[in-house]
Amino acid sequence: MTEKELSDIEKLAELKAKGIITQQEFDVKKKQILDSISFSNNQNKKLEIEKNTKGCLKFFLILILVFFILIIIAVVFGGNSKNSSVNSNAETAQSSVSLNEIAKLQKELENDKLTNVQREEIEIEIKSIKTLEFAEKNISAWDRSNPKLVSAVKKTMNNPDSFEHVETTFDYKKDKVIATMIYRGNNALGSKVLGKVLGTFDYDGKLLNIGANN
Repeated sequence: MTEKELSDIEKLAELKAKGIITQQEFDVKKKQILDSISFSNNQNKKLEIEKNTKGCLKFFLILILVFFILIIIAVVFGGNSKNSSVNSNAETAQSSVSLNEIAKLQKELENDKLTNVQREEIEIEIKSIKTLEFAEKNISAWDRSNPKLVSAVKKTMNNPDSFEHVETTFDYKKDKVIATMIYRGNNALGSKVLGKVLGTFDYDGKLLNIGANN
């Protein structure tokens, strides 16, 4: 009960004592004040309960949101990791198949009864397998360049950041691959010039040597 409400009841008591209001009127007014106090207390409790409920609900929703975000992160990164593992396993399996096929074909070449035509066909098949595997592992799908050759050229440039790949062609020999790359870059004077370079690779993708070709 507040001081104002207590003061109102005291004033009613004075009015009753002076005969200004009757006992019945006093009781009615007093009841109204007490009912007002009870209603105010109930409202305050209700507001407090609603506030606590909203706070708990908000906290619960935040927990659910965090939970779903963690699930999404786990699915995305877990999926990428799984895909990467699957791709890696697939590449390893494909490489093993290619090696097995080459070994089998080379074994056939040891047959002295093969005709020249049959021998040539087998050698062409071996070269085709090696060519396909080399291309898949060593040629960029974006611009058809060879990353190892690009890296080697950049190391010889005055300004590696000025490097621009123009074109790379590949000549598949029996035991090696010769890549011819044309590129742009700044020379020592800062002028943009064209350059051409040859890179020799084995079929495993190892860069054996590199030389300029003007």
